[in-house]
Amino acid sequence: VRWIRVLYSDFSAFTKDQEYLISLHGEAMKFDYVEGFVIVDEGLINNWRSSFFSPRNPVKVSSLGNKGGVLYCLEMTKNYDESSADTIDQ
Repeated sequence: VRWIRVLYSDFSAFTKDQEYLISLHGEAMKFDYVEGFVIVDEGLINNWRSSFFSPRNPVKVSSLGNKGGVLYCLEMTKNYDESSADTIDQ
């Protein structure tokens, strides 16, 4: 499996790309898995598996409204086998 993660700071670009990738369903050049999610700024880069604030910190969650601190992430996978291994990166 080739796993790709792309980070966005612009919500419009994120949703445009996500909708495009989902629209490829049934096409030959599609990803096998596409997921989009929001990452809030609480040390995510060092702890990428957690995209949610701690429930112990509701004040910080509400403070993000106008200050940024949010990234958007698209995560995709492409499955391959020996017959397609040479072209998976195309």
